[in-house]
Amino acid sequence: MNNLDKKDKYLGCILGGAIGDALGAPIEFLSYEFIISKYGASGVQSYVEHPNGKGEFTDDTQMLLFTAEGLLRAKHRAELKGIGGAQTQITYQSYLRWLHTQGVNVIGSVKSHGFMEGWLIKKTELYKRRDPGGTCINALKSEKMGTVLAPINDSKGCGTVMRVAPVGLIFNHNRKIAFEEGVKISAITHGHPSGFLSGGLLASIIADLSIGLDLKTSISNGLRILKKWKNHEEVYQKVSQARALHKKYINKDISQDAIKLIGEGWVAEEALAISLLCALHYSHDFKKAVTTSINHNGDSDSTGAITGNIVGLIVGQHLIPTEWKENLMFKEIVEEIGNDLAIGSKSTYFNYDEDWHLKYPGY
Repeated sequence: MNNLDKKDKYLGCILGGAIGDALGAPIEFLSYEFIISKYGASGVQSYVEHPNGKGEFTDDTQMLLFTAEGLLRAKHRAELKGIGGAQTQITYQSYLRWLHTQGVNVIGSVKSHGFMEGWLIKKTELYKRRDPGGTCINALKSEKMGTVLAPINDSKGCGTVMRVAPVGLIFNHNRKIAFEEGVKISAITHGHPSGFLSGGLLASIIADLSIGLDLKTSISNGLRILKKWKNHEEVYQKVSQARALHKKYINKDISQDAIKLIGEGWVAEEALAISLLCALHYSHDFKKAVTTSINHNGDSDSTGAITGNIVGLIVGQHLIPTEWKENLMFKEIVEEIGNDLAIGSKSTYFNYDEDWHLKYPGY
């Protein structure tokens, strides 16, 4: 894949997720019956939150942006020092920066050197609450970083999986490593195996998609890794159910009834499975995939975000509807993160880039 194709795909992934998030945001807590009664038989087909036709992303995309920032800072550190391994701790610090933008006082003892450095923390557009998940807020306020071996709680909310796509983009050289890193970063805030394993599975799928594998193959590869982890059964069952429903509906559109069989998406394995169902069914039709993924009972913005990440990566940003891209609020921030993920790092062990260091200091 040449650099132009890579940039297009990575932008599609990050921008697509933000668009799906913004489309689903205003109907997140509404019943399907109410959505249909208010917006017509097809449900929401465009941005409806603001009167000027603009769409605004939520905490799902905010946290994804800070995931990307943490990974890029860690990658910069690894390039300069010639050693890696700090990405979980550095991403945890980025999540604390996100917590700061949510109006929570981050205790000095958990702040790292350079906590307020870098470009993302200075973006005032992110300093607003967009229905952040209680688990993420409370876990980060605890002053402890959760791990797989020392879980911070027993939550499997979808806050693990809606933020993890950048992990797959950064670690796309090895799906097994992408899975493991997705698990570790998810476990920072969510301690239930179905929560962090869903994050790992999506990271693996994103890694494979980013090197050109098709979605069915990417899912199969990820499931083989998943089955080697303890307590994988719940995630495996939901994703298998999504694949079976895709086959059952192969010659017709996915219905609300099909999505309801999986669940509502409030928990990680359901959100991932709903998103995979919509992405499998409309893998080259971004609009159809995302609108199907948001119009249901449940966590519409999270399923929209995850579906947008997946299908946006498959089709690239050039095949995302222009109207949705142009009317996304704060799209410049999202696009800059997408571009920078495609770059990875401008510094190397032999060549230090001062501007990149100021943007993504390696700590």
